[in-house]
Amino acid sequence: MAGKNITGTAPHKVAKLGVARTFQNLALFNGMSVLDNILLGRHIHMHPGVFRTAFYWWAARPEEVENRKIVEEVIEFLQLESIRYELVDGLPIGLKKRVELARALVAEPQMLILDEPMAGMNQEEKGYMSRFILDARDERGVSVLLIEHHMDVIIGICDRVLALNYGEMIASGIPKDVVKDPRVIEAYIGGSHG
Repeated sequence: MAGKNITGTAPHKVAKLGVARTFQNLALFNGMSVLDNILLGRHIHMHPGVFRTAFYWWAARPEEVENRKIVEEVIEFLQLESIRYELVDGLPIGLKKRVELARALVAEPQMLILDEPMAGMNQEEKGYMSRFILDARDERGVSVLLIEHHMDVIIGICDRVLALNYGEMIASGIPKDVVKDPRVIEAYIGGSHG
């Protein structure tokens, strides 16, 4: 982060450096509500302790109120108000992905890594998620690293693209040029299609 190699750094330390992420395979906590799952994203901003717990009303409550305020802002930002108390278990995939995005955003990251946030979504859900990602970037000033296979999404929301084939970079640049690169066509479509 910021020119520093963070390979091998513990996840909680990476989070404190301002990096948050979502997962290709959902990593929500079943049996917990949407609100509780999102609150977990604030863990790096909380300062638990015996003293703070013993003197909750004076020491810990102001911090809790501030954390809940930020969570509620993100819930509103991602239009999750109507399901805040529902268990995540029964939600459709598009809403689960949105909850996971919310959990990442409440950490107030400088960089957001999204690992296939559109996986398993229909076209309408992909449209919503694309808009939320763009809004997070534009309104919250978050840099976004998007790992995605849906070319329509990549062309629609990415400023720059790096195409890999078995871990080797085969093209980089602006999306409309990268998707026309013969090596990208060969790797992702399987031949030189017009």
